[in-house]
Amino acid sequence: MPRLTRAESVLRTRAALLRAAEEVFADKGFAEATLDDIADRAGFSRGAVYANFANKTELFLALLDDWLQREIESRSGLTDPAHNAQQDIDALSGRGGNRFADSKRFLLLIEFRLYALRHPEVAARLRDYDRASTDWFATVIEQVAAASEISLPAPVHQIALLVLALEHGIATLAHTDPERVPHEAFLDSLTLLNRALSALANTDSAQ
Repeated sequence: MPRLTRAESVLRTRAALLRAAEEVFADKGFAEATLDDIADRAGFSRGAVYANFANKTELFLALLDDWLQREIESRSGLTDPAHNAQQDIDALSGRGGNRFADSKRFLLLIEFRLYALRHPEVAARLRDYDRASTDWFATVIEQVAAASEISLPAPVHQIALLVLALEHGIATLAHTDPERVPHEAFLDSLTLLNRALSALANTDSAQ
């Protein structure tokens, strides 16, 4: 095998640390996990962790960014310019219902959000993650609206925020009351929202 360049070696080490961090955080939670745990799981020294991340918080924030990027990449092939909004929603069926169907990941995100609320300097960074999620939703909504040839009846980021709130809220209810609220209920809500937005758009165009 060809020898890795320094840049490639750094990227490989960082990716290994992120994989290990995801496993350790999922097993122990954010508060109980330590950098030593993560270094051991990855097969590196503690120094290797500090060479890539300033502290445990920075490592978790990097993991959030990695999660979001993977979600964007995994769903990029599900939208089709030839599809209408409902066809794009239907394409998500069978993929867990929403991004937070995994209980370990969801609990970890909730735990970190509570931590961030108590630490303003961390809350600002978590805000960036939430904004990136909203921006992603806004981009998808604009693409779907263009494919469906409808004029959005509200600012796109307002609609994206509503979708994000639905996703988080339904995930919370689905994890506490799975018998009544399946994770797929998020897709049902998107269907209802799509119908409401389409009806509003048709009403506005008729006036």
